[in-house]
Amino acid sequence: MKRSQAAGWLFTFRAMLPLAACMLFLHACQDDELCEDVRANSLRIGFYQAGDDTGQWALVDSMRVFTLTYPQVPVYDMLQNVSVLELPLNPHSGGCAFILDFFHHRDTLWLQYLRETHFMSVECGFTLFFDIEELTHTSWHIQSATVVNKHVSNTLDEHVKVFLPADNGGL
Repeated sequence: MKRSQAAGWLFTFRAMLPLAACMLFLHACQDDELCEDVRANSLRIGFYQAGDDTGQWALVDSMRVFTLTYPQVPVYDMLQNVSVLELPLNPHSGGCAFILDFFHHRDTLWLQYLRETHFMSVECGFTLFFDIEELTHTSWHIQSATVVNKHVSNTLDEHVKVFLPADNGGL
C-alpha cells in the first residue's frame, strides 16, 4: 500500500512539474517587463502652438527625429499627428542633441544634463535619472522652447515645451 501511495505521489509530482516551471517562467517575464517600465527614463517633449494660452497640445502633421551623432539614421521616421514626443537621453554623456525634421525645416535641440544613478530594487537594479541643466535650439521652425520639469525620471511628466507657429505648415 505504501508503494502505491509513493507511486501516486510521484505521478502527481511529475504532472505538476511542467505547470510549476511555466508559472516560474511567467513570473520571471513579468518582473522583466516591470523593470523595463521602471527603468524607461525618456525626455518628454510637448508641442504647443505659439501664442495659444490654453495649454492644449498642438498636432504636428508629420516629422522625423535624428540625433546629431547619426544624422542619417532616424530615431523616429514618418511620425504623424504628433503632440508628445519621447526621446532617449544619452546615458554615457552629459549632453545630447536631437534634430527635429518638420519636412519644411529642420531644428536642433541641444540638452546639457547631469546624470544620477538611482537604485530601483534588488530585482531591477540601478537606473539613471537626469537633471536638465540647459536647453538651446535653432529657430527655423521652433519659435521657442522651455524646460518645464528639469528632473527626468521614470514618471510620465512633460519636461520640455516646444512652441511652433500655427501658420507655417507644420501644424
